[in-house]
Amino acid sequence: MTERTTYRVGIDIGGTFTDVVLLDSKTQEITFGKAPTTPADRAIGFFNGLDLVLDASGADAAKITEIVHGSTVATNAVLEEKGSRLGLITTQGFRDILQIGRAYIPGIFTNFLRYKKPDPLVPLERVREAPERMSVDGRVLRPLDEAAVRTAIQELLDDDIEALAICLLHSYVNPAHEIRIEEIARELSPDLFISRSSSTLPEYREFERTVTTVLNAYVMPAVDRYLGSITNGLKKRDYPAELSIVRSDAGIMSIGAAVERPVNTVLSGPAGGVKGASVIAAAAGHPNIVSMDMGGTSTDVCLSTAGEPRLSTDAWVSHFPIRVPIIDITTIGAGGGSIAQVAPSGALRVGPESAGADPGPACYGRGGAQPTVTDANLVLGRLPAELAGGGVVLDLEASRRVVEEGVAKPLGLTVEQAAEGIIRIVDENMLGALRVVSVARGMDPRELTLVPFGGAGPVHGCQLARLAGISTVLVPAAPGVLSAMGFLLADVRQVFSRTMVGVIGELDPDRYNEELDALSRQATAWLDEEHIPAGDRAIEVTLDLRYKGQAYELPISAAIPLTDASLTEAMTAFHAEHKRRYGYDQPFTTVEIVTLRVTAIGELPTPELQRHTAEGPDAHHAIASQTQVFFDGAWVETNVYERSQLRAGNQFNGPALVRQDDCTTVIHPGQVVNVDDLLNLIVTNEEAGNGN
Repeated sequence: MTERTTYRVGIDIGGTFTDVVLLDSKTQEITFGKAPTTPADRAIGFFNGLDLVLDASGADAAKITEIVHGSTVATNAVLEEKGSRLGLITTQGFRDILQIGRAYIPGIFTNFLRYKKPDPLVPLERVREAPERMSVDGRVLRPLDEAAVRTAIQELLDDDIEALAICLLHSYVNPAHEIRIEEIARELSPDLFISRSSSTLPEYREFERTVTTVLNAYVMPAVDRYLGSITNGLKKRDYPAELSIVRSDAGIMSIGAAVERPVNTVLSGPAGGVKGASVIAAAAGHPNIVSMDMGGTSTDVCLSTAGEPRLSTDAWVSHFPIRVPIIDITTIGAGGGSIAQVAPSGALRVGPESAGADPGPACYGRGGAQPTVTDANLVLGRLPAELAGGGVVLDLEASRRVVEEGVAKPLGLTVEQAAEGIIRIVDENMLGALRVVSVARGMDPRELTLVPFGGAGPVHGCQLARLAGISTVLVPAAPGVLSAMGFLLADVRQVFSRTMVGVIGELDPDRYNEELDALSRQATAWLDEEHIPAGDRAIEVTLDLRYKGQAYELPISAAIPLTDASLTEAMTAFHAEHKRRYGYDQPFTTVEIVTLRVTAIGELPTPELQRHTAEGPDAHHAIASQTQVFFDGAWVETNVYERSQLRAGNQFNGPALVRQDDCTTVIHPGQVVNVDDLLNLIVTNEEAGNGN
């Protein structure tokens, strides 16, 4: 029986471009496209990009089985403070929890005199107290006063709230009171968006749990409206495809799960890119990498080890801490659209302000009047005349004009010197982020492979590797759309957690196994709801461990059921990870479990990475032209290679430009490129023997 052709699509909406990847399930052929992002209504760019790849591939839209989408709606709602008008119900006596918070000042040595604490997402006048109290072990110390709760919720509804957050003391142990409050709220307003902490984050640390629950409620209406718009658009176009959303831990979930827990999507787009980089690099023999996703607005840097992105449950979105599983990423305001300007002191600064997608850099011809990183690269000859497969024609004269007026003249430099200064500053900014995710995590960057991607990543990646002392750079075959490609490599994923503090060696394993069994049942039920076949399921267990007396934990994988032997094994792994991360361990100090985590995983069909037979090293056939590129203060004659013509086994020396529709890779003098059997560019800082 002939295999039926179907398609899966990955769509990533970035600050400047919307990237789309279409995978033919039968031939494994991939078609990609870029459409300008439409900030006023991102759904327009979504469908423009989808139409673009359908036209390019000739695919039948009726045969698309799934669209996997990375959404930035939740992040933007928080960053732009455009979330919902919401109320909060807390335990009586805890009304000020958001105002008190933690004693945290970013950049304490320079900011402590001028730091202004941000306003909480819920003002005090929309916080209500529920007369009730649970003990730390879940016993009811004071029954819930349902009449008082009903009155409080009605007051909030009369104040026109769109969403309600519920977070009671110790509800992670016993959620009964929170569940009853939600039932009362549903009776009074069936369509109200409700975020309950015992569902969103059943873990201890009251402030972080409250903030995470509030953030979830804050973005619920915006995410619901956006995903509703996408879903309705698909129906109007008669697309039968199921829409899935990428999570911040590089898994995916259904529309319903995304609306219920939108806080899990705050790093949706970057997570897909890191997943794609990790899988491709591991397949190429580089399991330990630092990925660098440079787009139009920002650069995201993340560490992956053993082929998997490093995860964290301790992250920040804007000024707010969240405690959900999230890729351990560092983001800085350094992208192709980052604006360069000369400060009154005479210092040249680049970013974090960005020209974005509208108007964009001056060379886009959409009204941009300030010099950007993209303009500087164009001035230096490091970009072709067209981007996105001809979708954007670049105006060199406009770039030279804004760089000259905005930077060169104020600093008394030539246009080329000014452009090179812009690039050096943005590279140094990215170097700082790279050190945060490597050195600060106990990893020597010289032992890692750098994987640059995004529209601007390969333009800067090879020089960044030199600055960091990294000897090897891996540029994937389609780096400009790797985030969208990574979406198609992700699995369905959800994490179920519960705080249970106990000292290893003293705790009762049976109690912990009972709780893990309960979490596993929740995970299985969730996989049922996601319609994952039994043969494509997996359950993973991790324990958050710490030395007794520490304030924070490390997640460690564990075998179940928990036994004395498996707990000892987990404790040994914890000592090793603590020493790697912090430089020391305390093997004779008591270790305690803090939180149990069960991850439900549904494996999905993923693209097959096609390996190619190596041909000879000669790459002359792929040279499309020669051009002048500015390197280290001088113009240098440089070969321009067509990426689609390079074959496995080909080898060439820098300087060189490698041109493709989704991005350009800049190879510096003294670097050598080898094309591996996955058609990745493997760049090293040593001369090749064959020449160009």
